[in-house]
This record gives sequence, structure tokens and C-alpha cells, in this order.
Amino acid sequence: MTTRFSIERIWAGETVAVLGNAPSLDAELATLPRPIHAIAANQAAIKAPWADMMVSIDANWAPAANDFAGQRIIGFESDDIDAYFLHIPHEVVHLGQGNTLHLRNNLMAAIRIAAQCGATKILLLGIDPDYYEANCAAPGTAVGLTALMAEMKARGVDVERYQVAESSQSASPVANRQRRAR
Repeated sequence: MTTRFSIERIWAGETVAVLGNAPSLDAELATLPRPIHAIAANQAAIKAPWADMMVSIDANWAPAANDFAGQRIIGFESDDIDAYFLHIPHEVVHLGQGNTLHLRNNLMAAIRIAAQCGATKILLLGIDPDYYEANCAAPGTAVGLTALMAEMKARGVDVERYQVAESSQSASPVANRQRRAR
């Protein structure tokens, strides 16, 4: 049975990782400094069972994620699913004159939830908009993500892609700065 999810500023001023399921996720997780708060966008919970939350708007997670111990957030009320319910509005994505999409997307919902929970920095791991558009039937993801990142920046929330440096196999400059700051 679902329970309405109440947004609280549990991560005020903190960095939160939002995890997608692009092929880059494994390498990025291997170099991610921990501990860190994280929200897994649906299937990413399989590779990050330690995440605080999983967002699966349609509750269509793989059986391998059935044992996920964090909070499950879905986008509808149900008597049959043990999860939190949160009304997740559609993202309006303008692809050009007369071409507007209304997307309801786990990844973008996770970014919004992280910001609403007080994160001032959001690191995106396993997120490749071109991969999503080509392999996950998610047109508009690249444009929508770019617009959402700009919106978050205007609100004072820094959203950036976390990437593993190819030449050294070490973490991105962002993660290296975080390590030096410790």
C-alpha cells in the first residue's frame, strides 16, 4: 500500500548523487566518493542497493530490485505496492516550433526530489541522454535534461555530470576536489 511521500529538507546543503542506468554507471560508481546520499532512477537500484531512494514512477522495477531497502517513490497510489506515492508532474520539453513533449521521467523526477530535499549540489552518474533516447525510447531526454539543469542552476542548485577521467581512470575533477577537501 502506498503512503503519500512528504518532502522534507533532509539533505539541506548537501551533495546528492542521482543514478541513471546508462552503461557508464559501473565505472562512475567505482570512483564515487562515499558516503554520499543517492537516489537511484529505477533500474539503477540494482547496481546501487545502498542508495537512499529509488524513483520508479510506474513501479516497473526489475525483480532484482525487489529487495531494495531504501525508500521507494512511485508516481501513483496503489493498494498493492509497498512504496511512497508522490505526484510527479510532467516535464514540458520544447523540441522546436510546434514540437512539445510532456515527459514523466524517473531521472528528472529524481533530480527534482533531490533539490526539494535540500541538495545544493547534484551529481549525475550513469546518465547519458543520447543512450536513453536511442535505447530506452525516451525522446526529448537530452533537451529536457539540459533545460532542467539550467532551471536548477537558476534556483541555486548545481547539477553536473560525474564522469571518470578516461586517461587516468580516476574520478572527475569534481570528485578529485572533494577528496582533496577532506
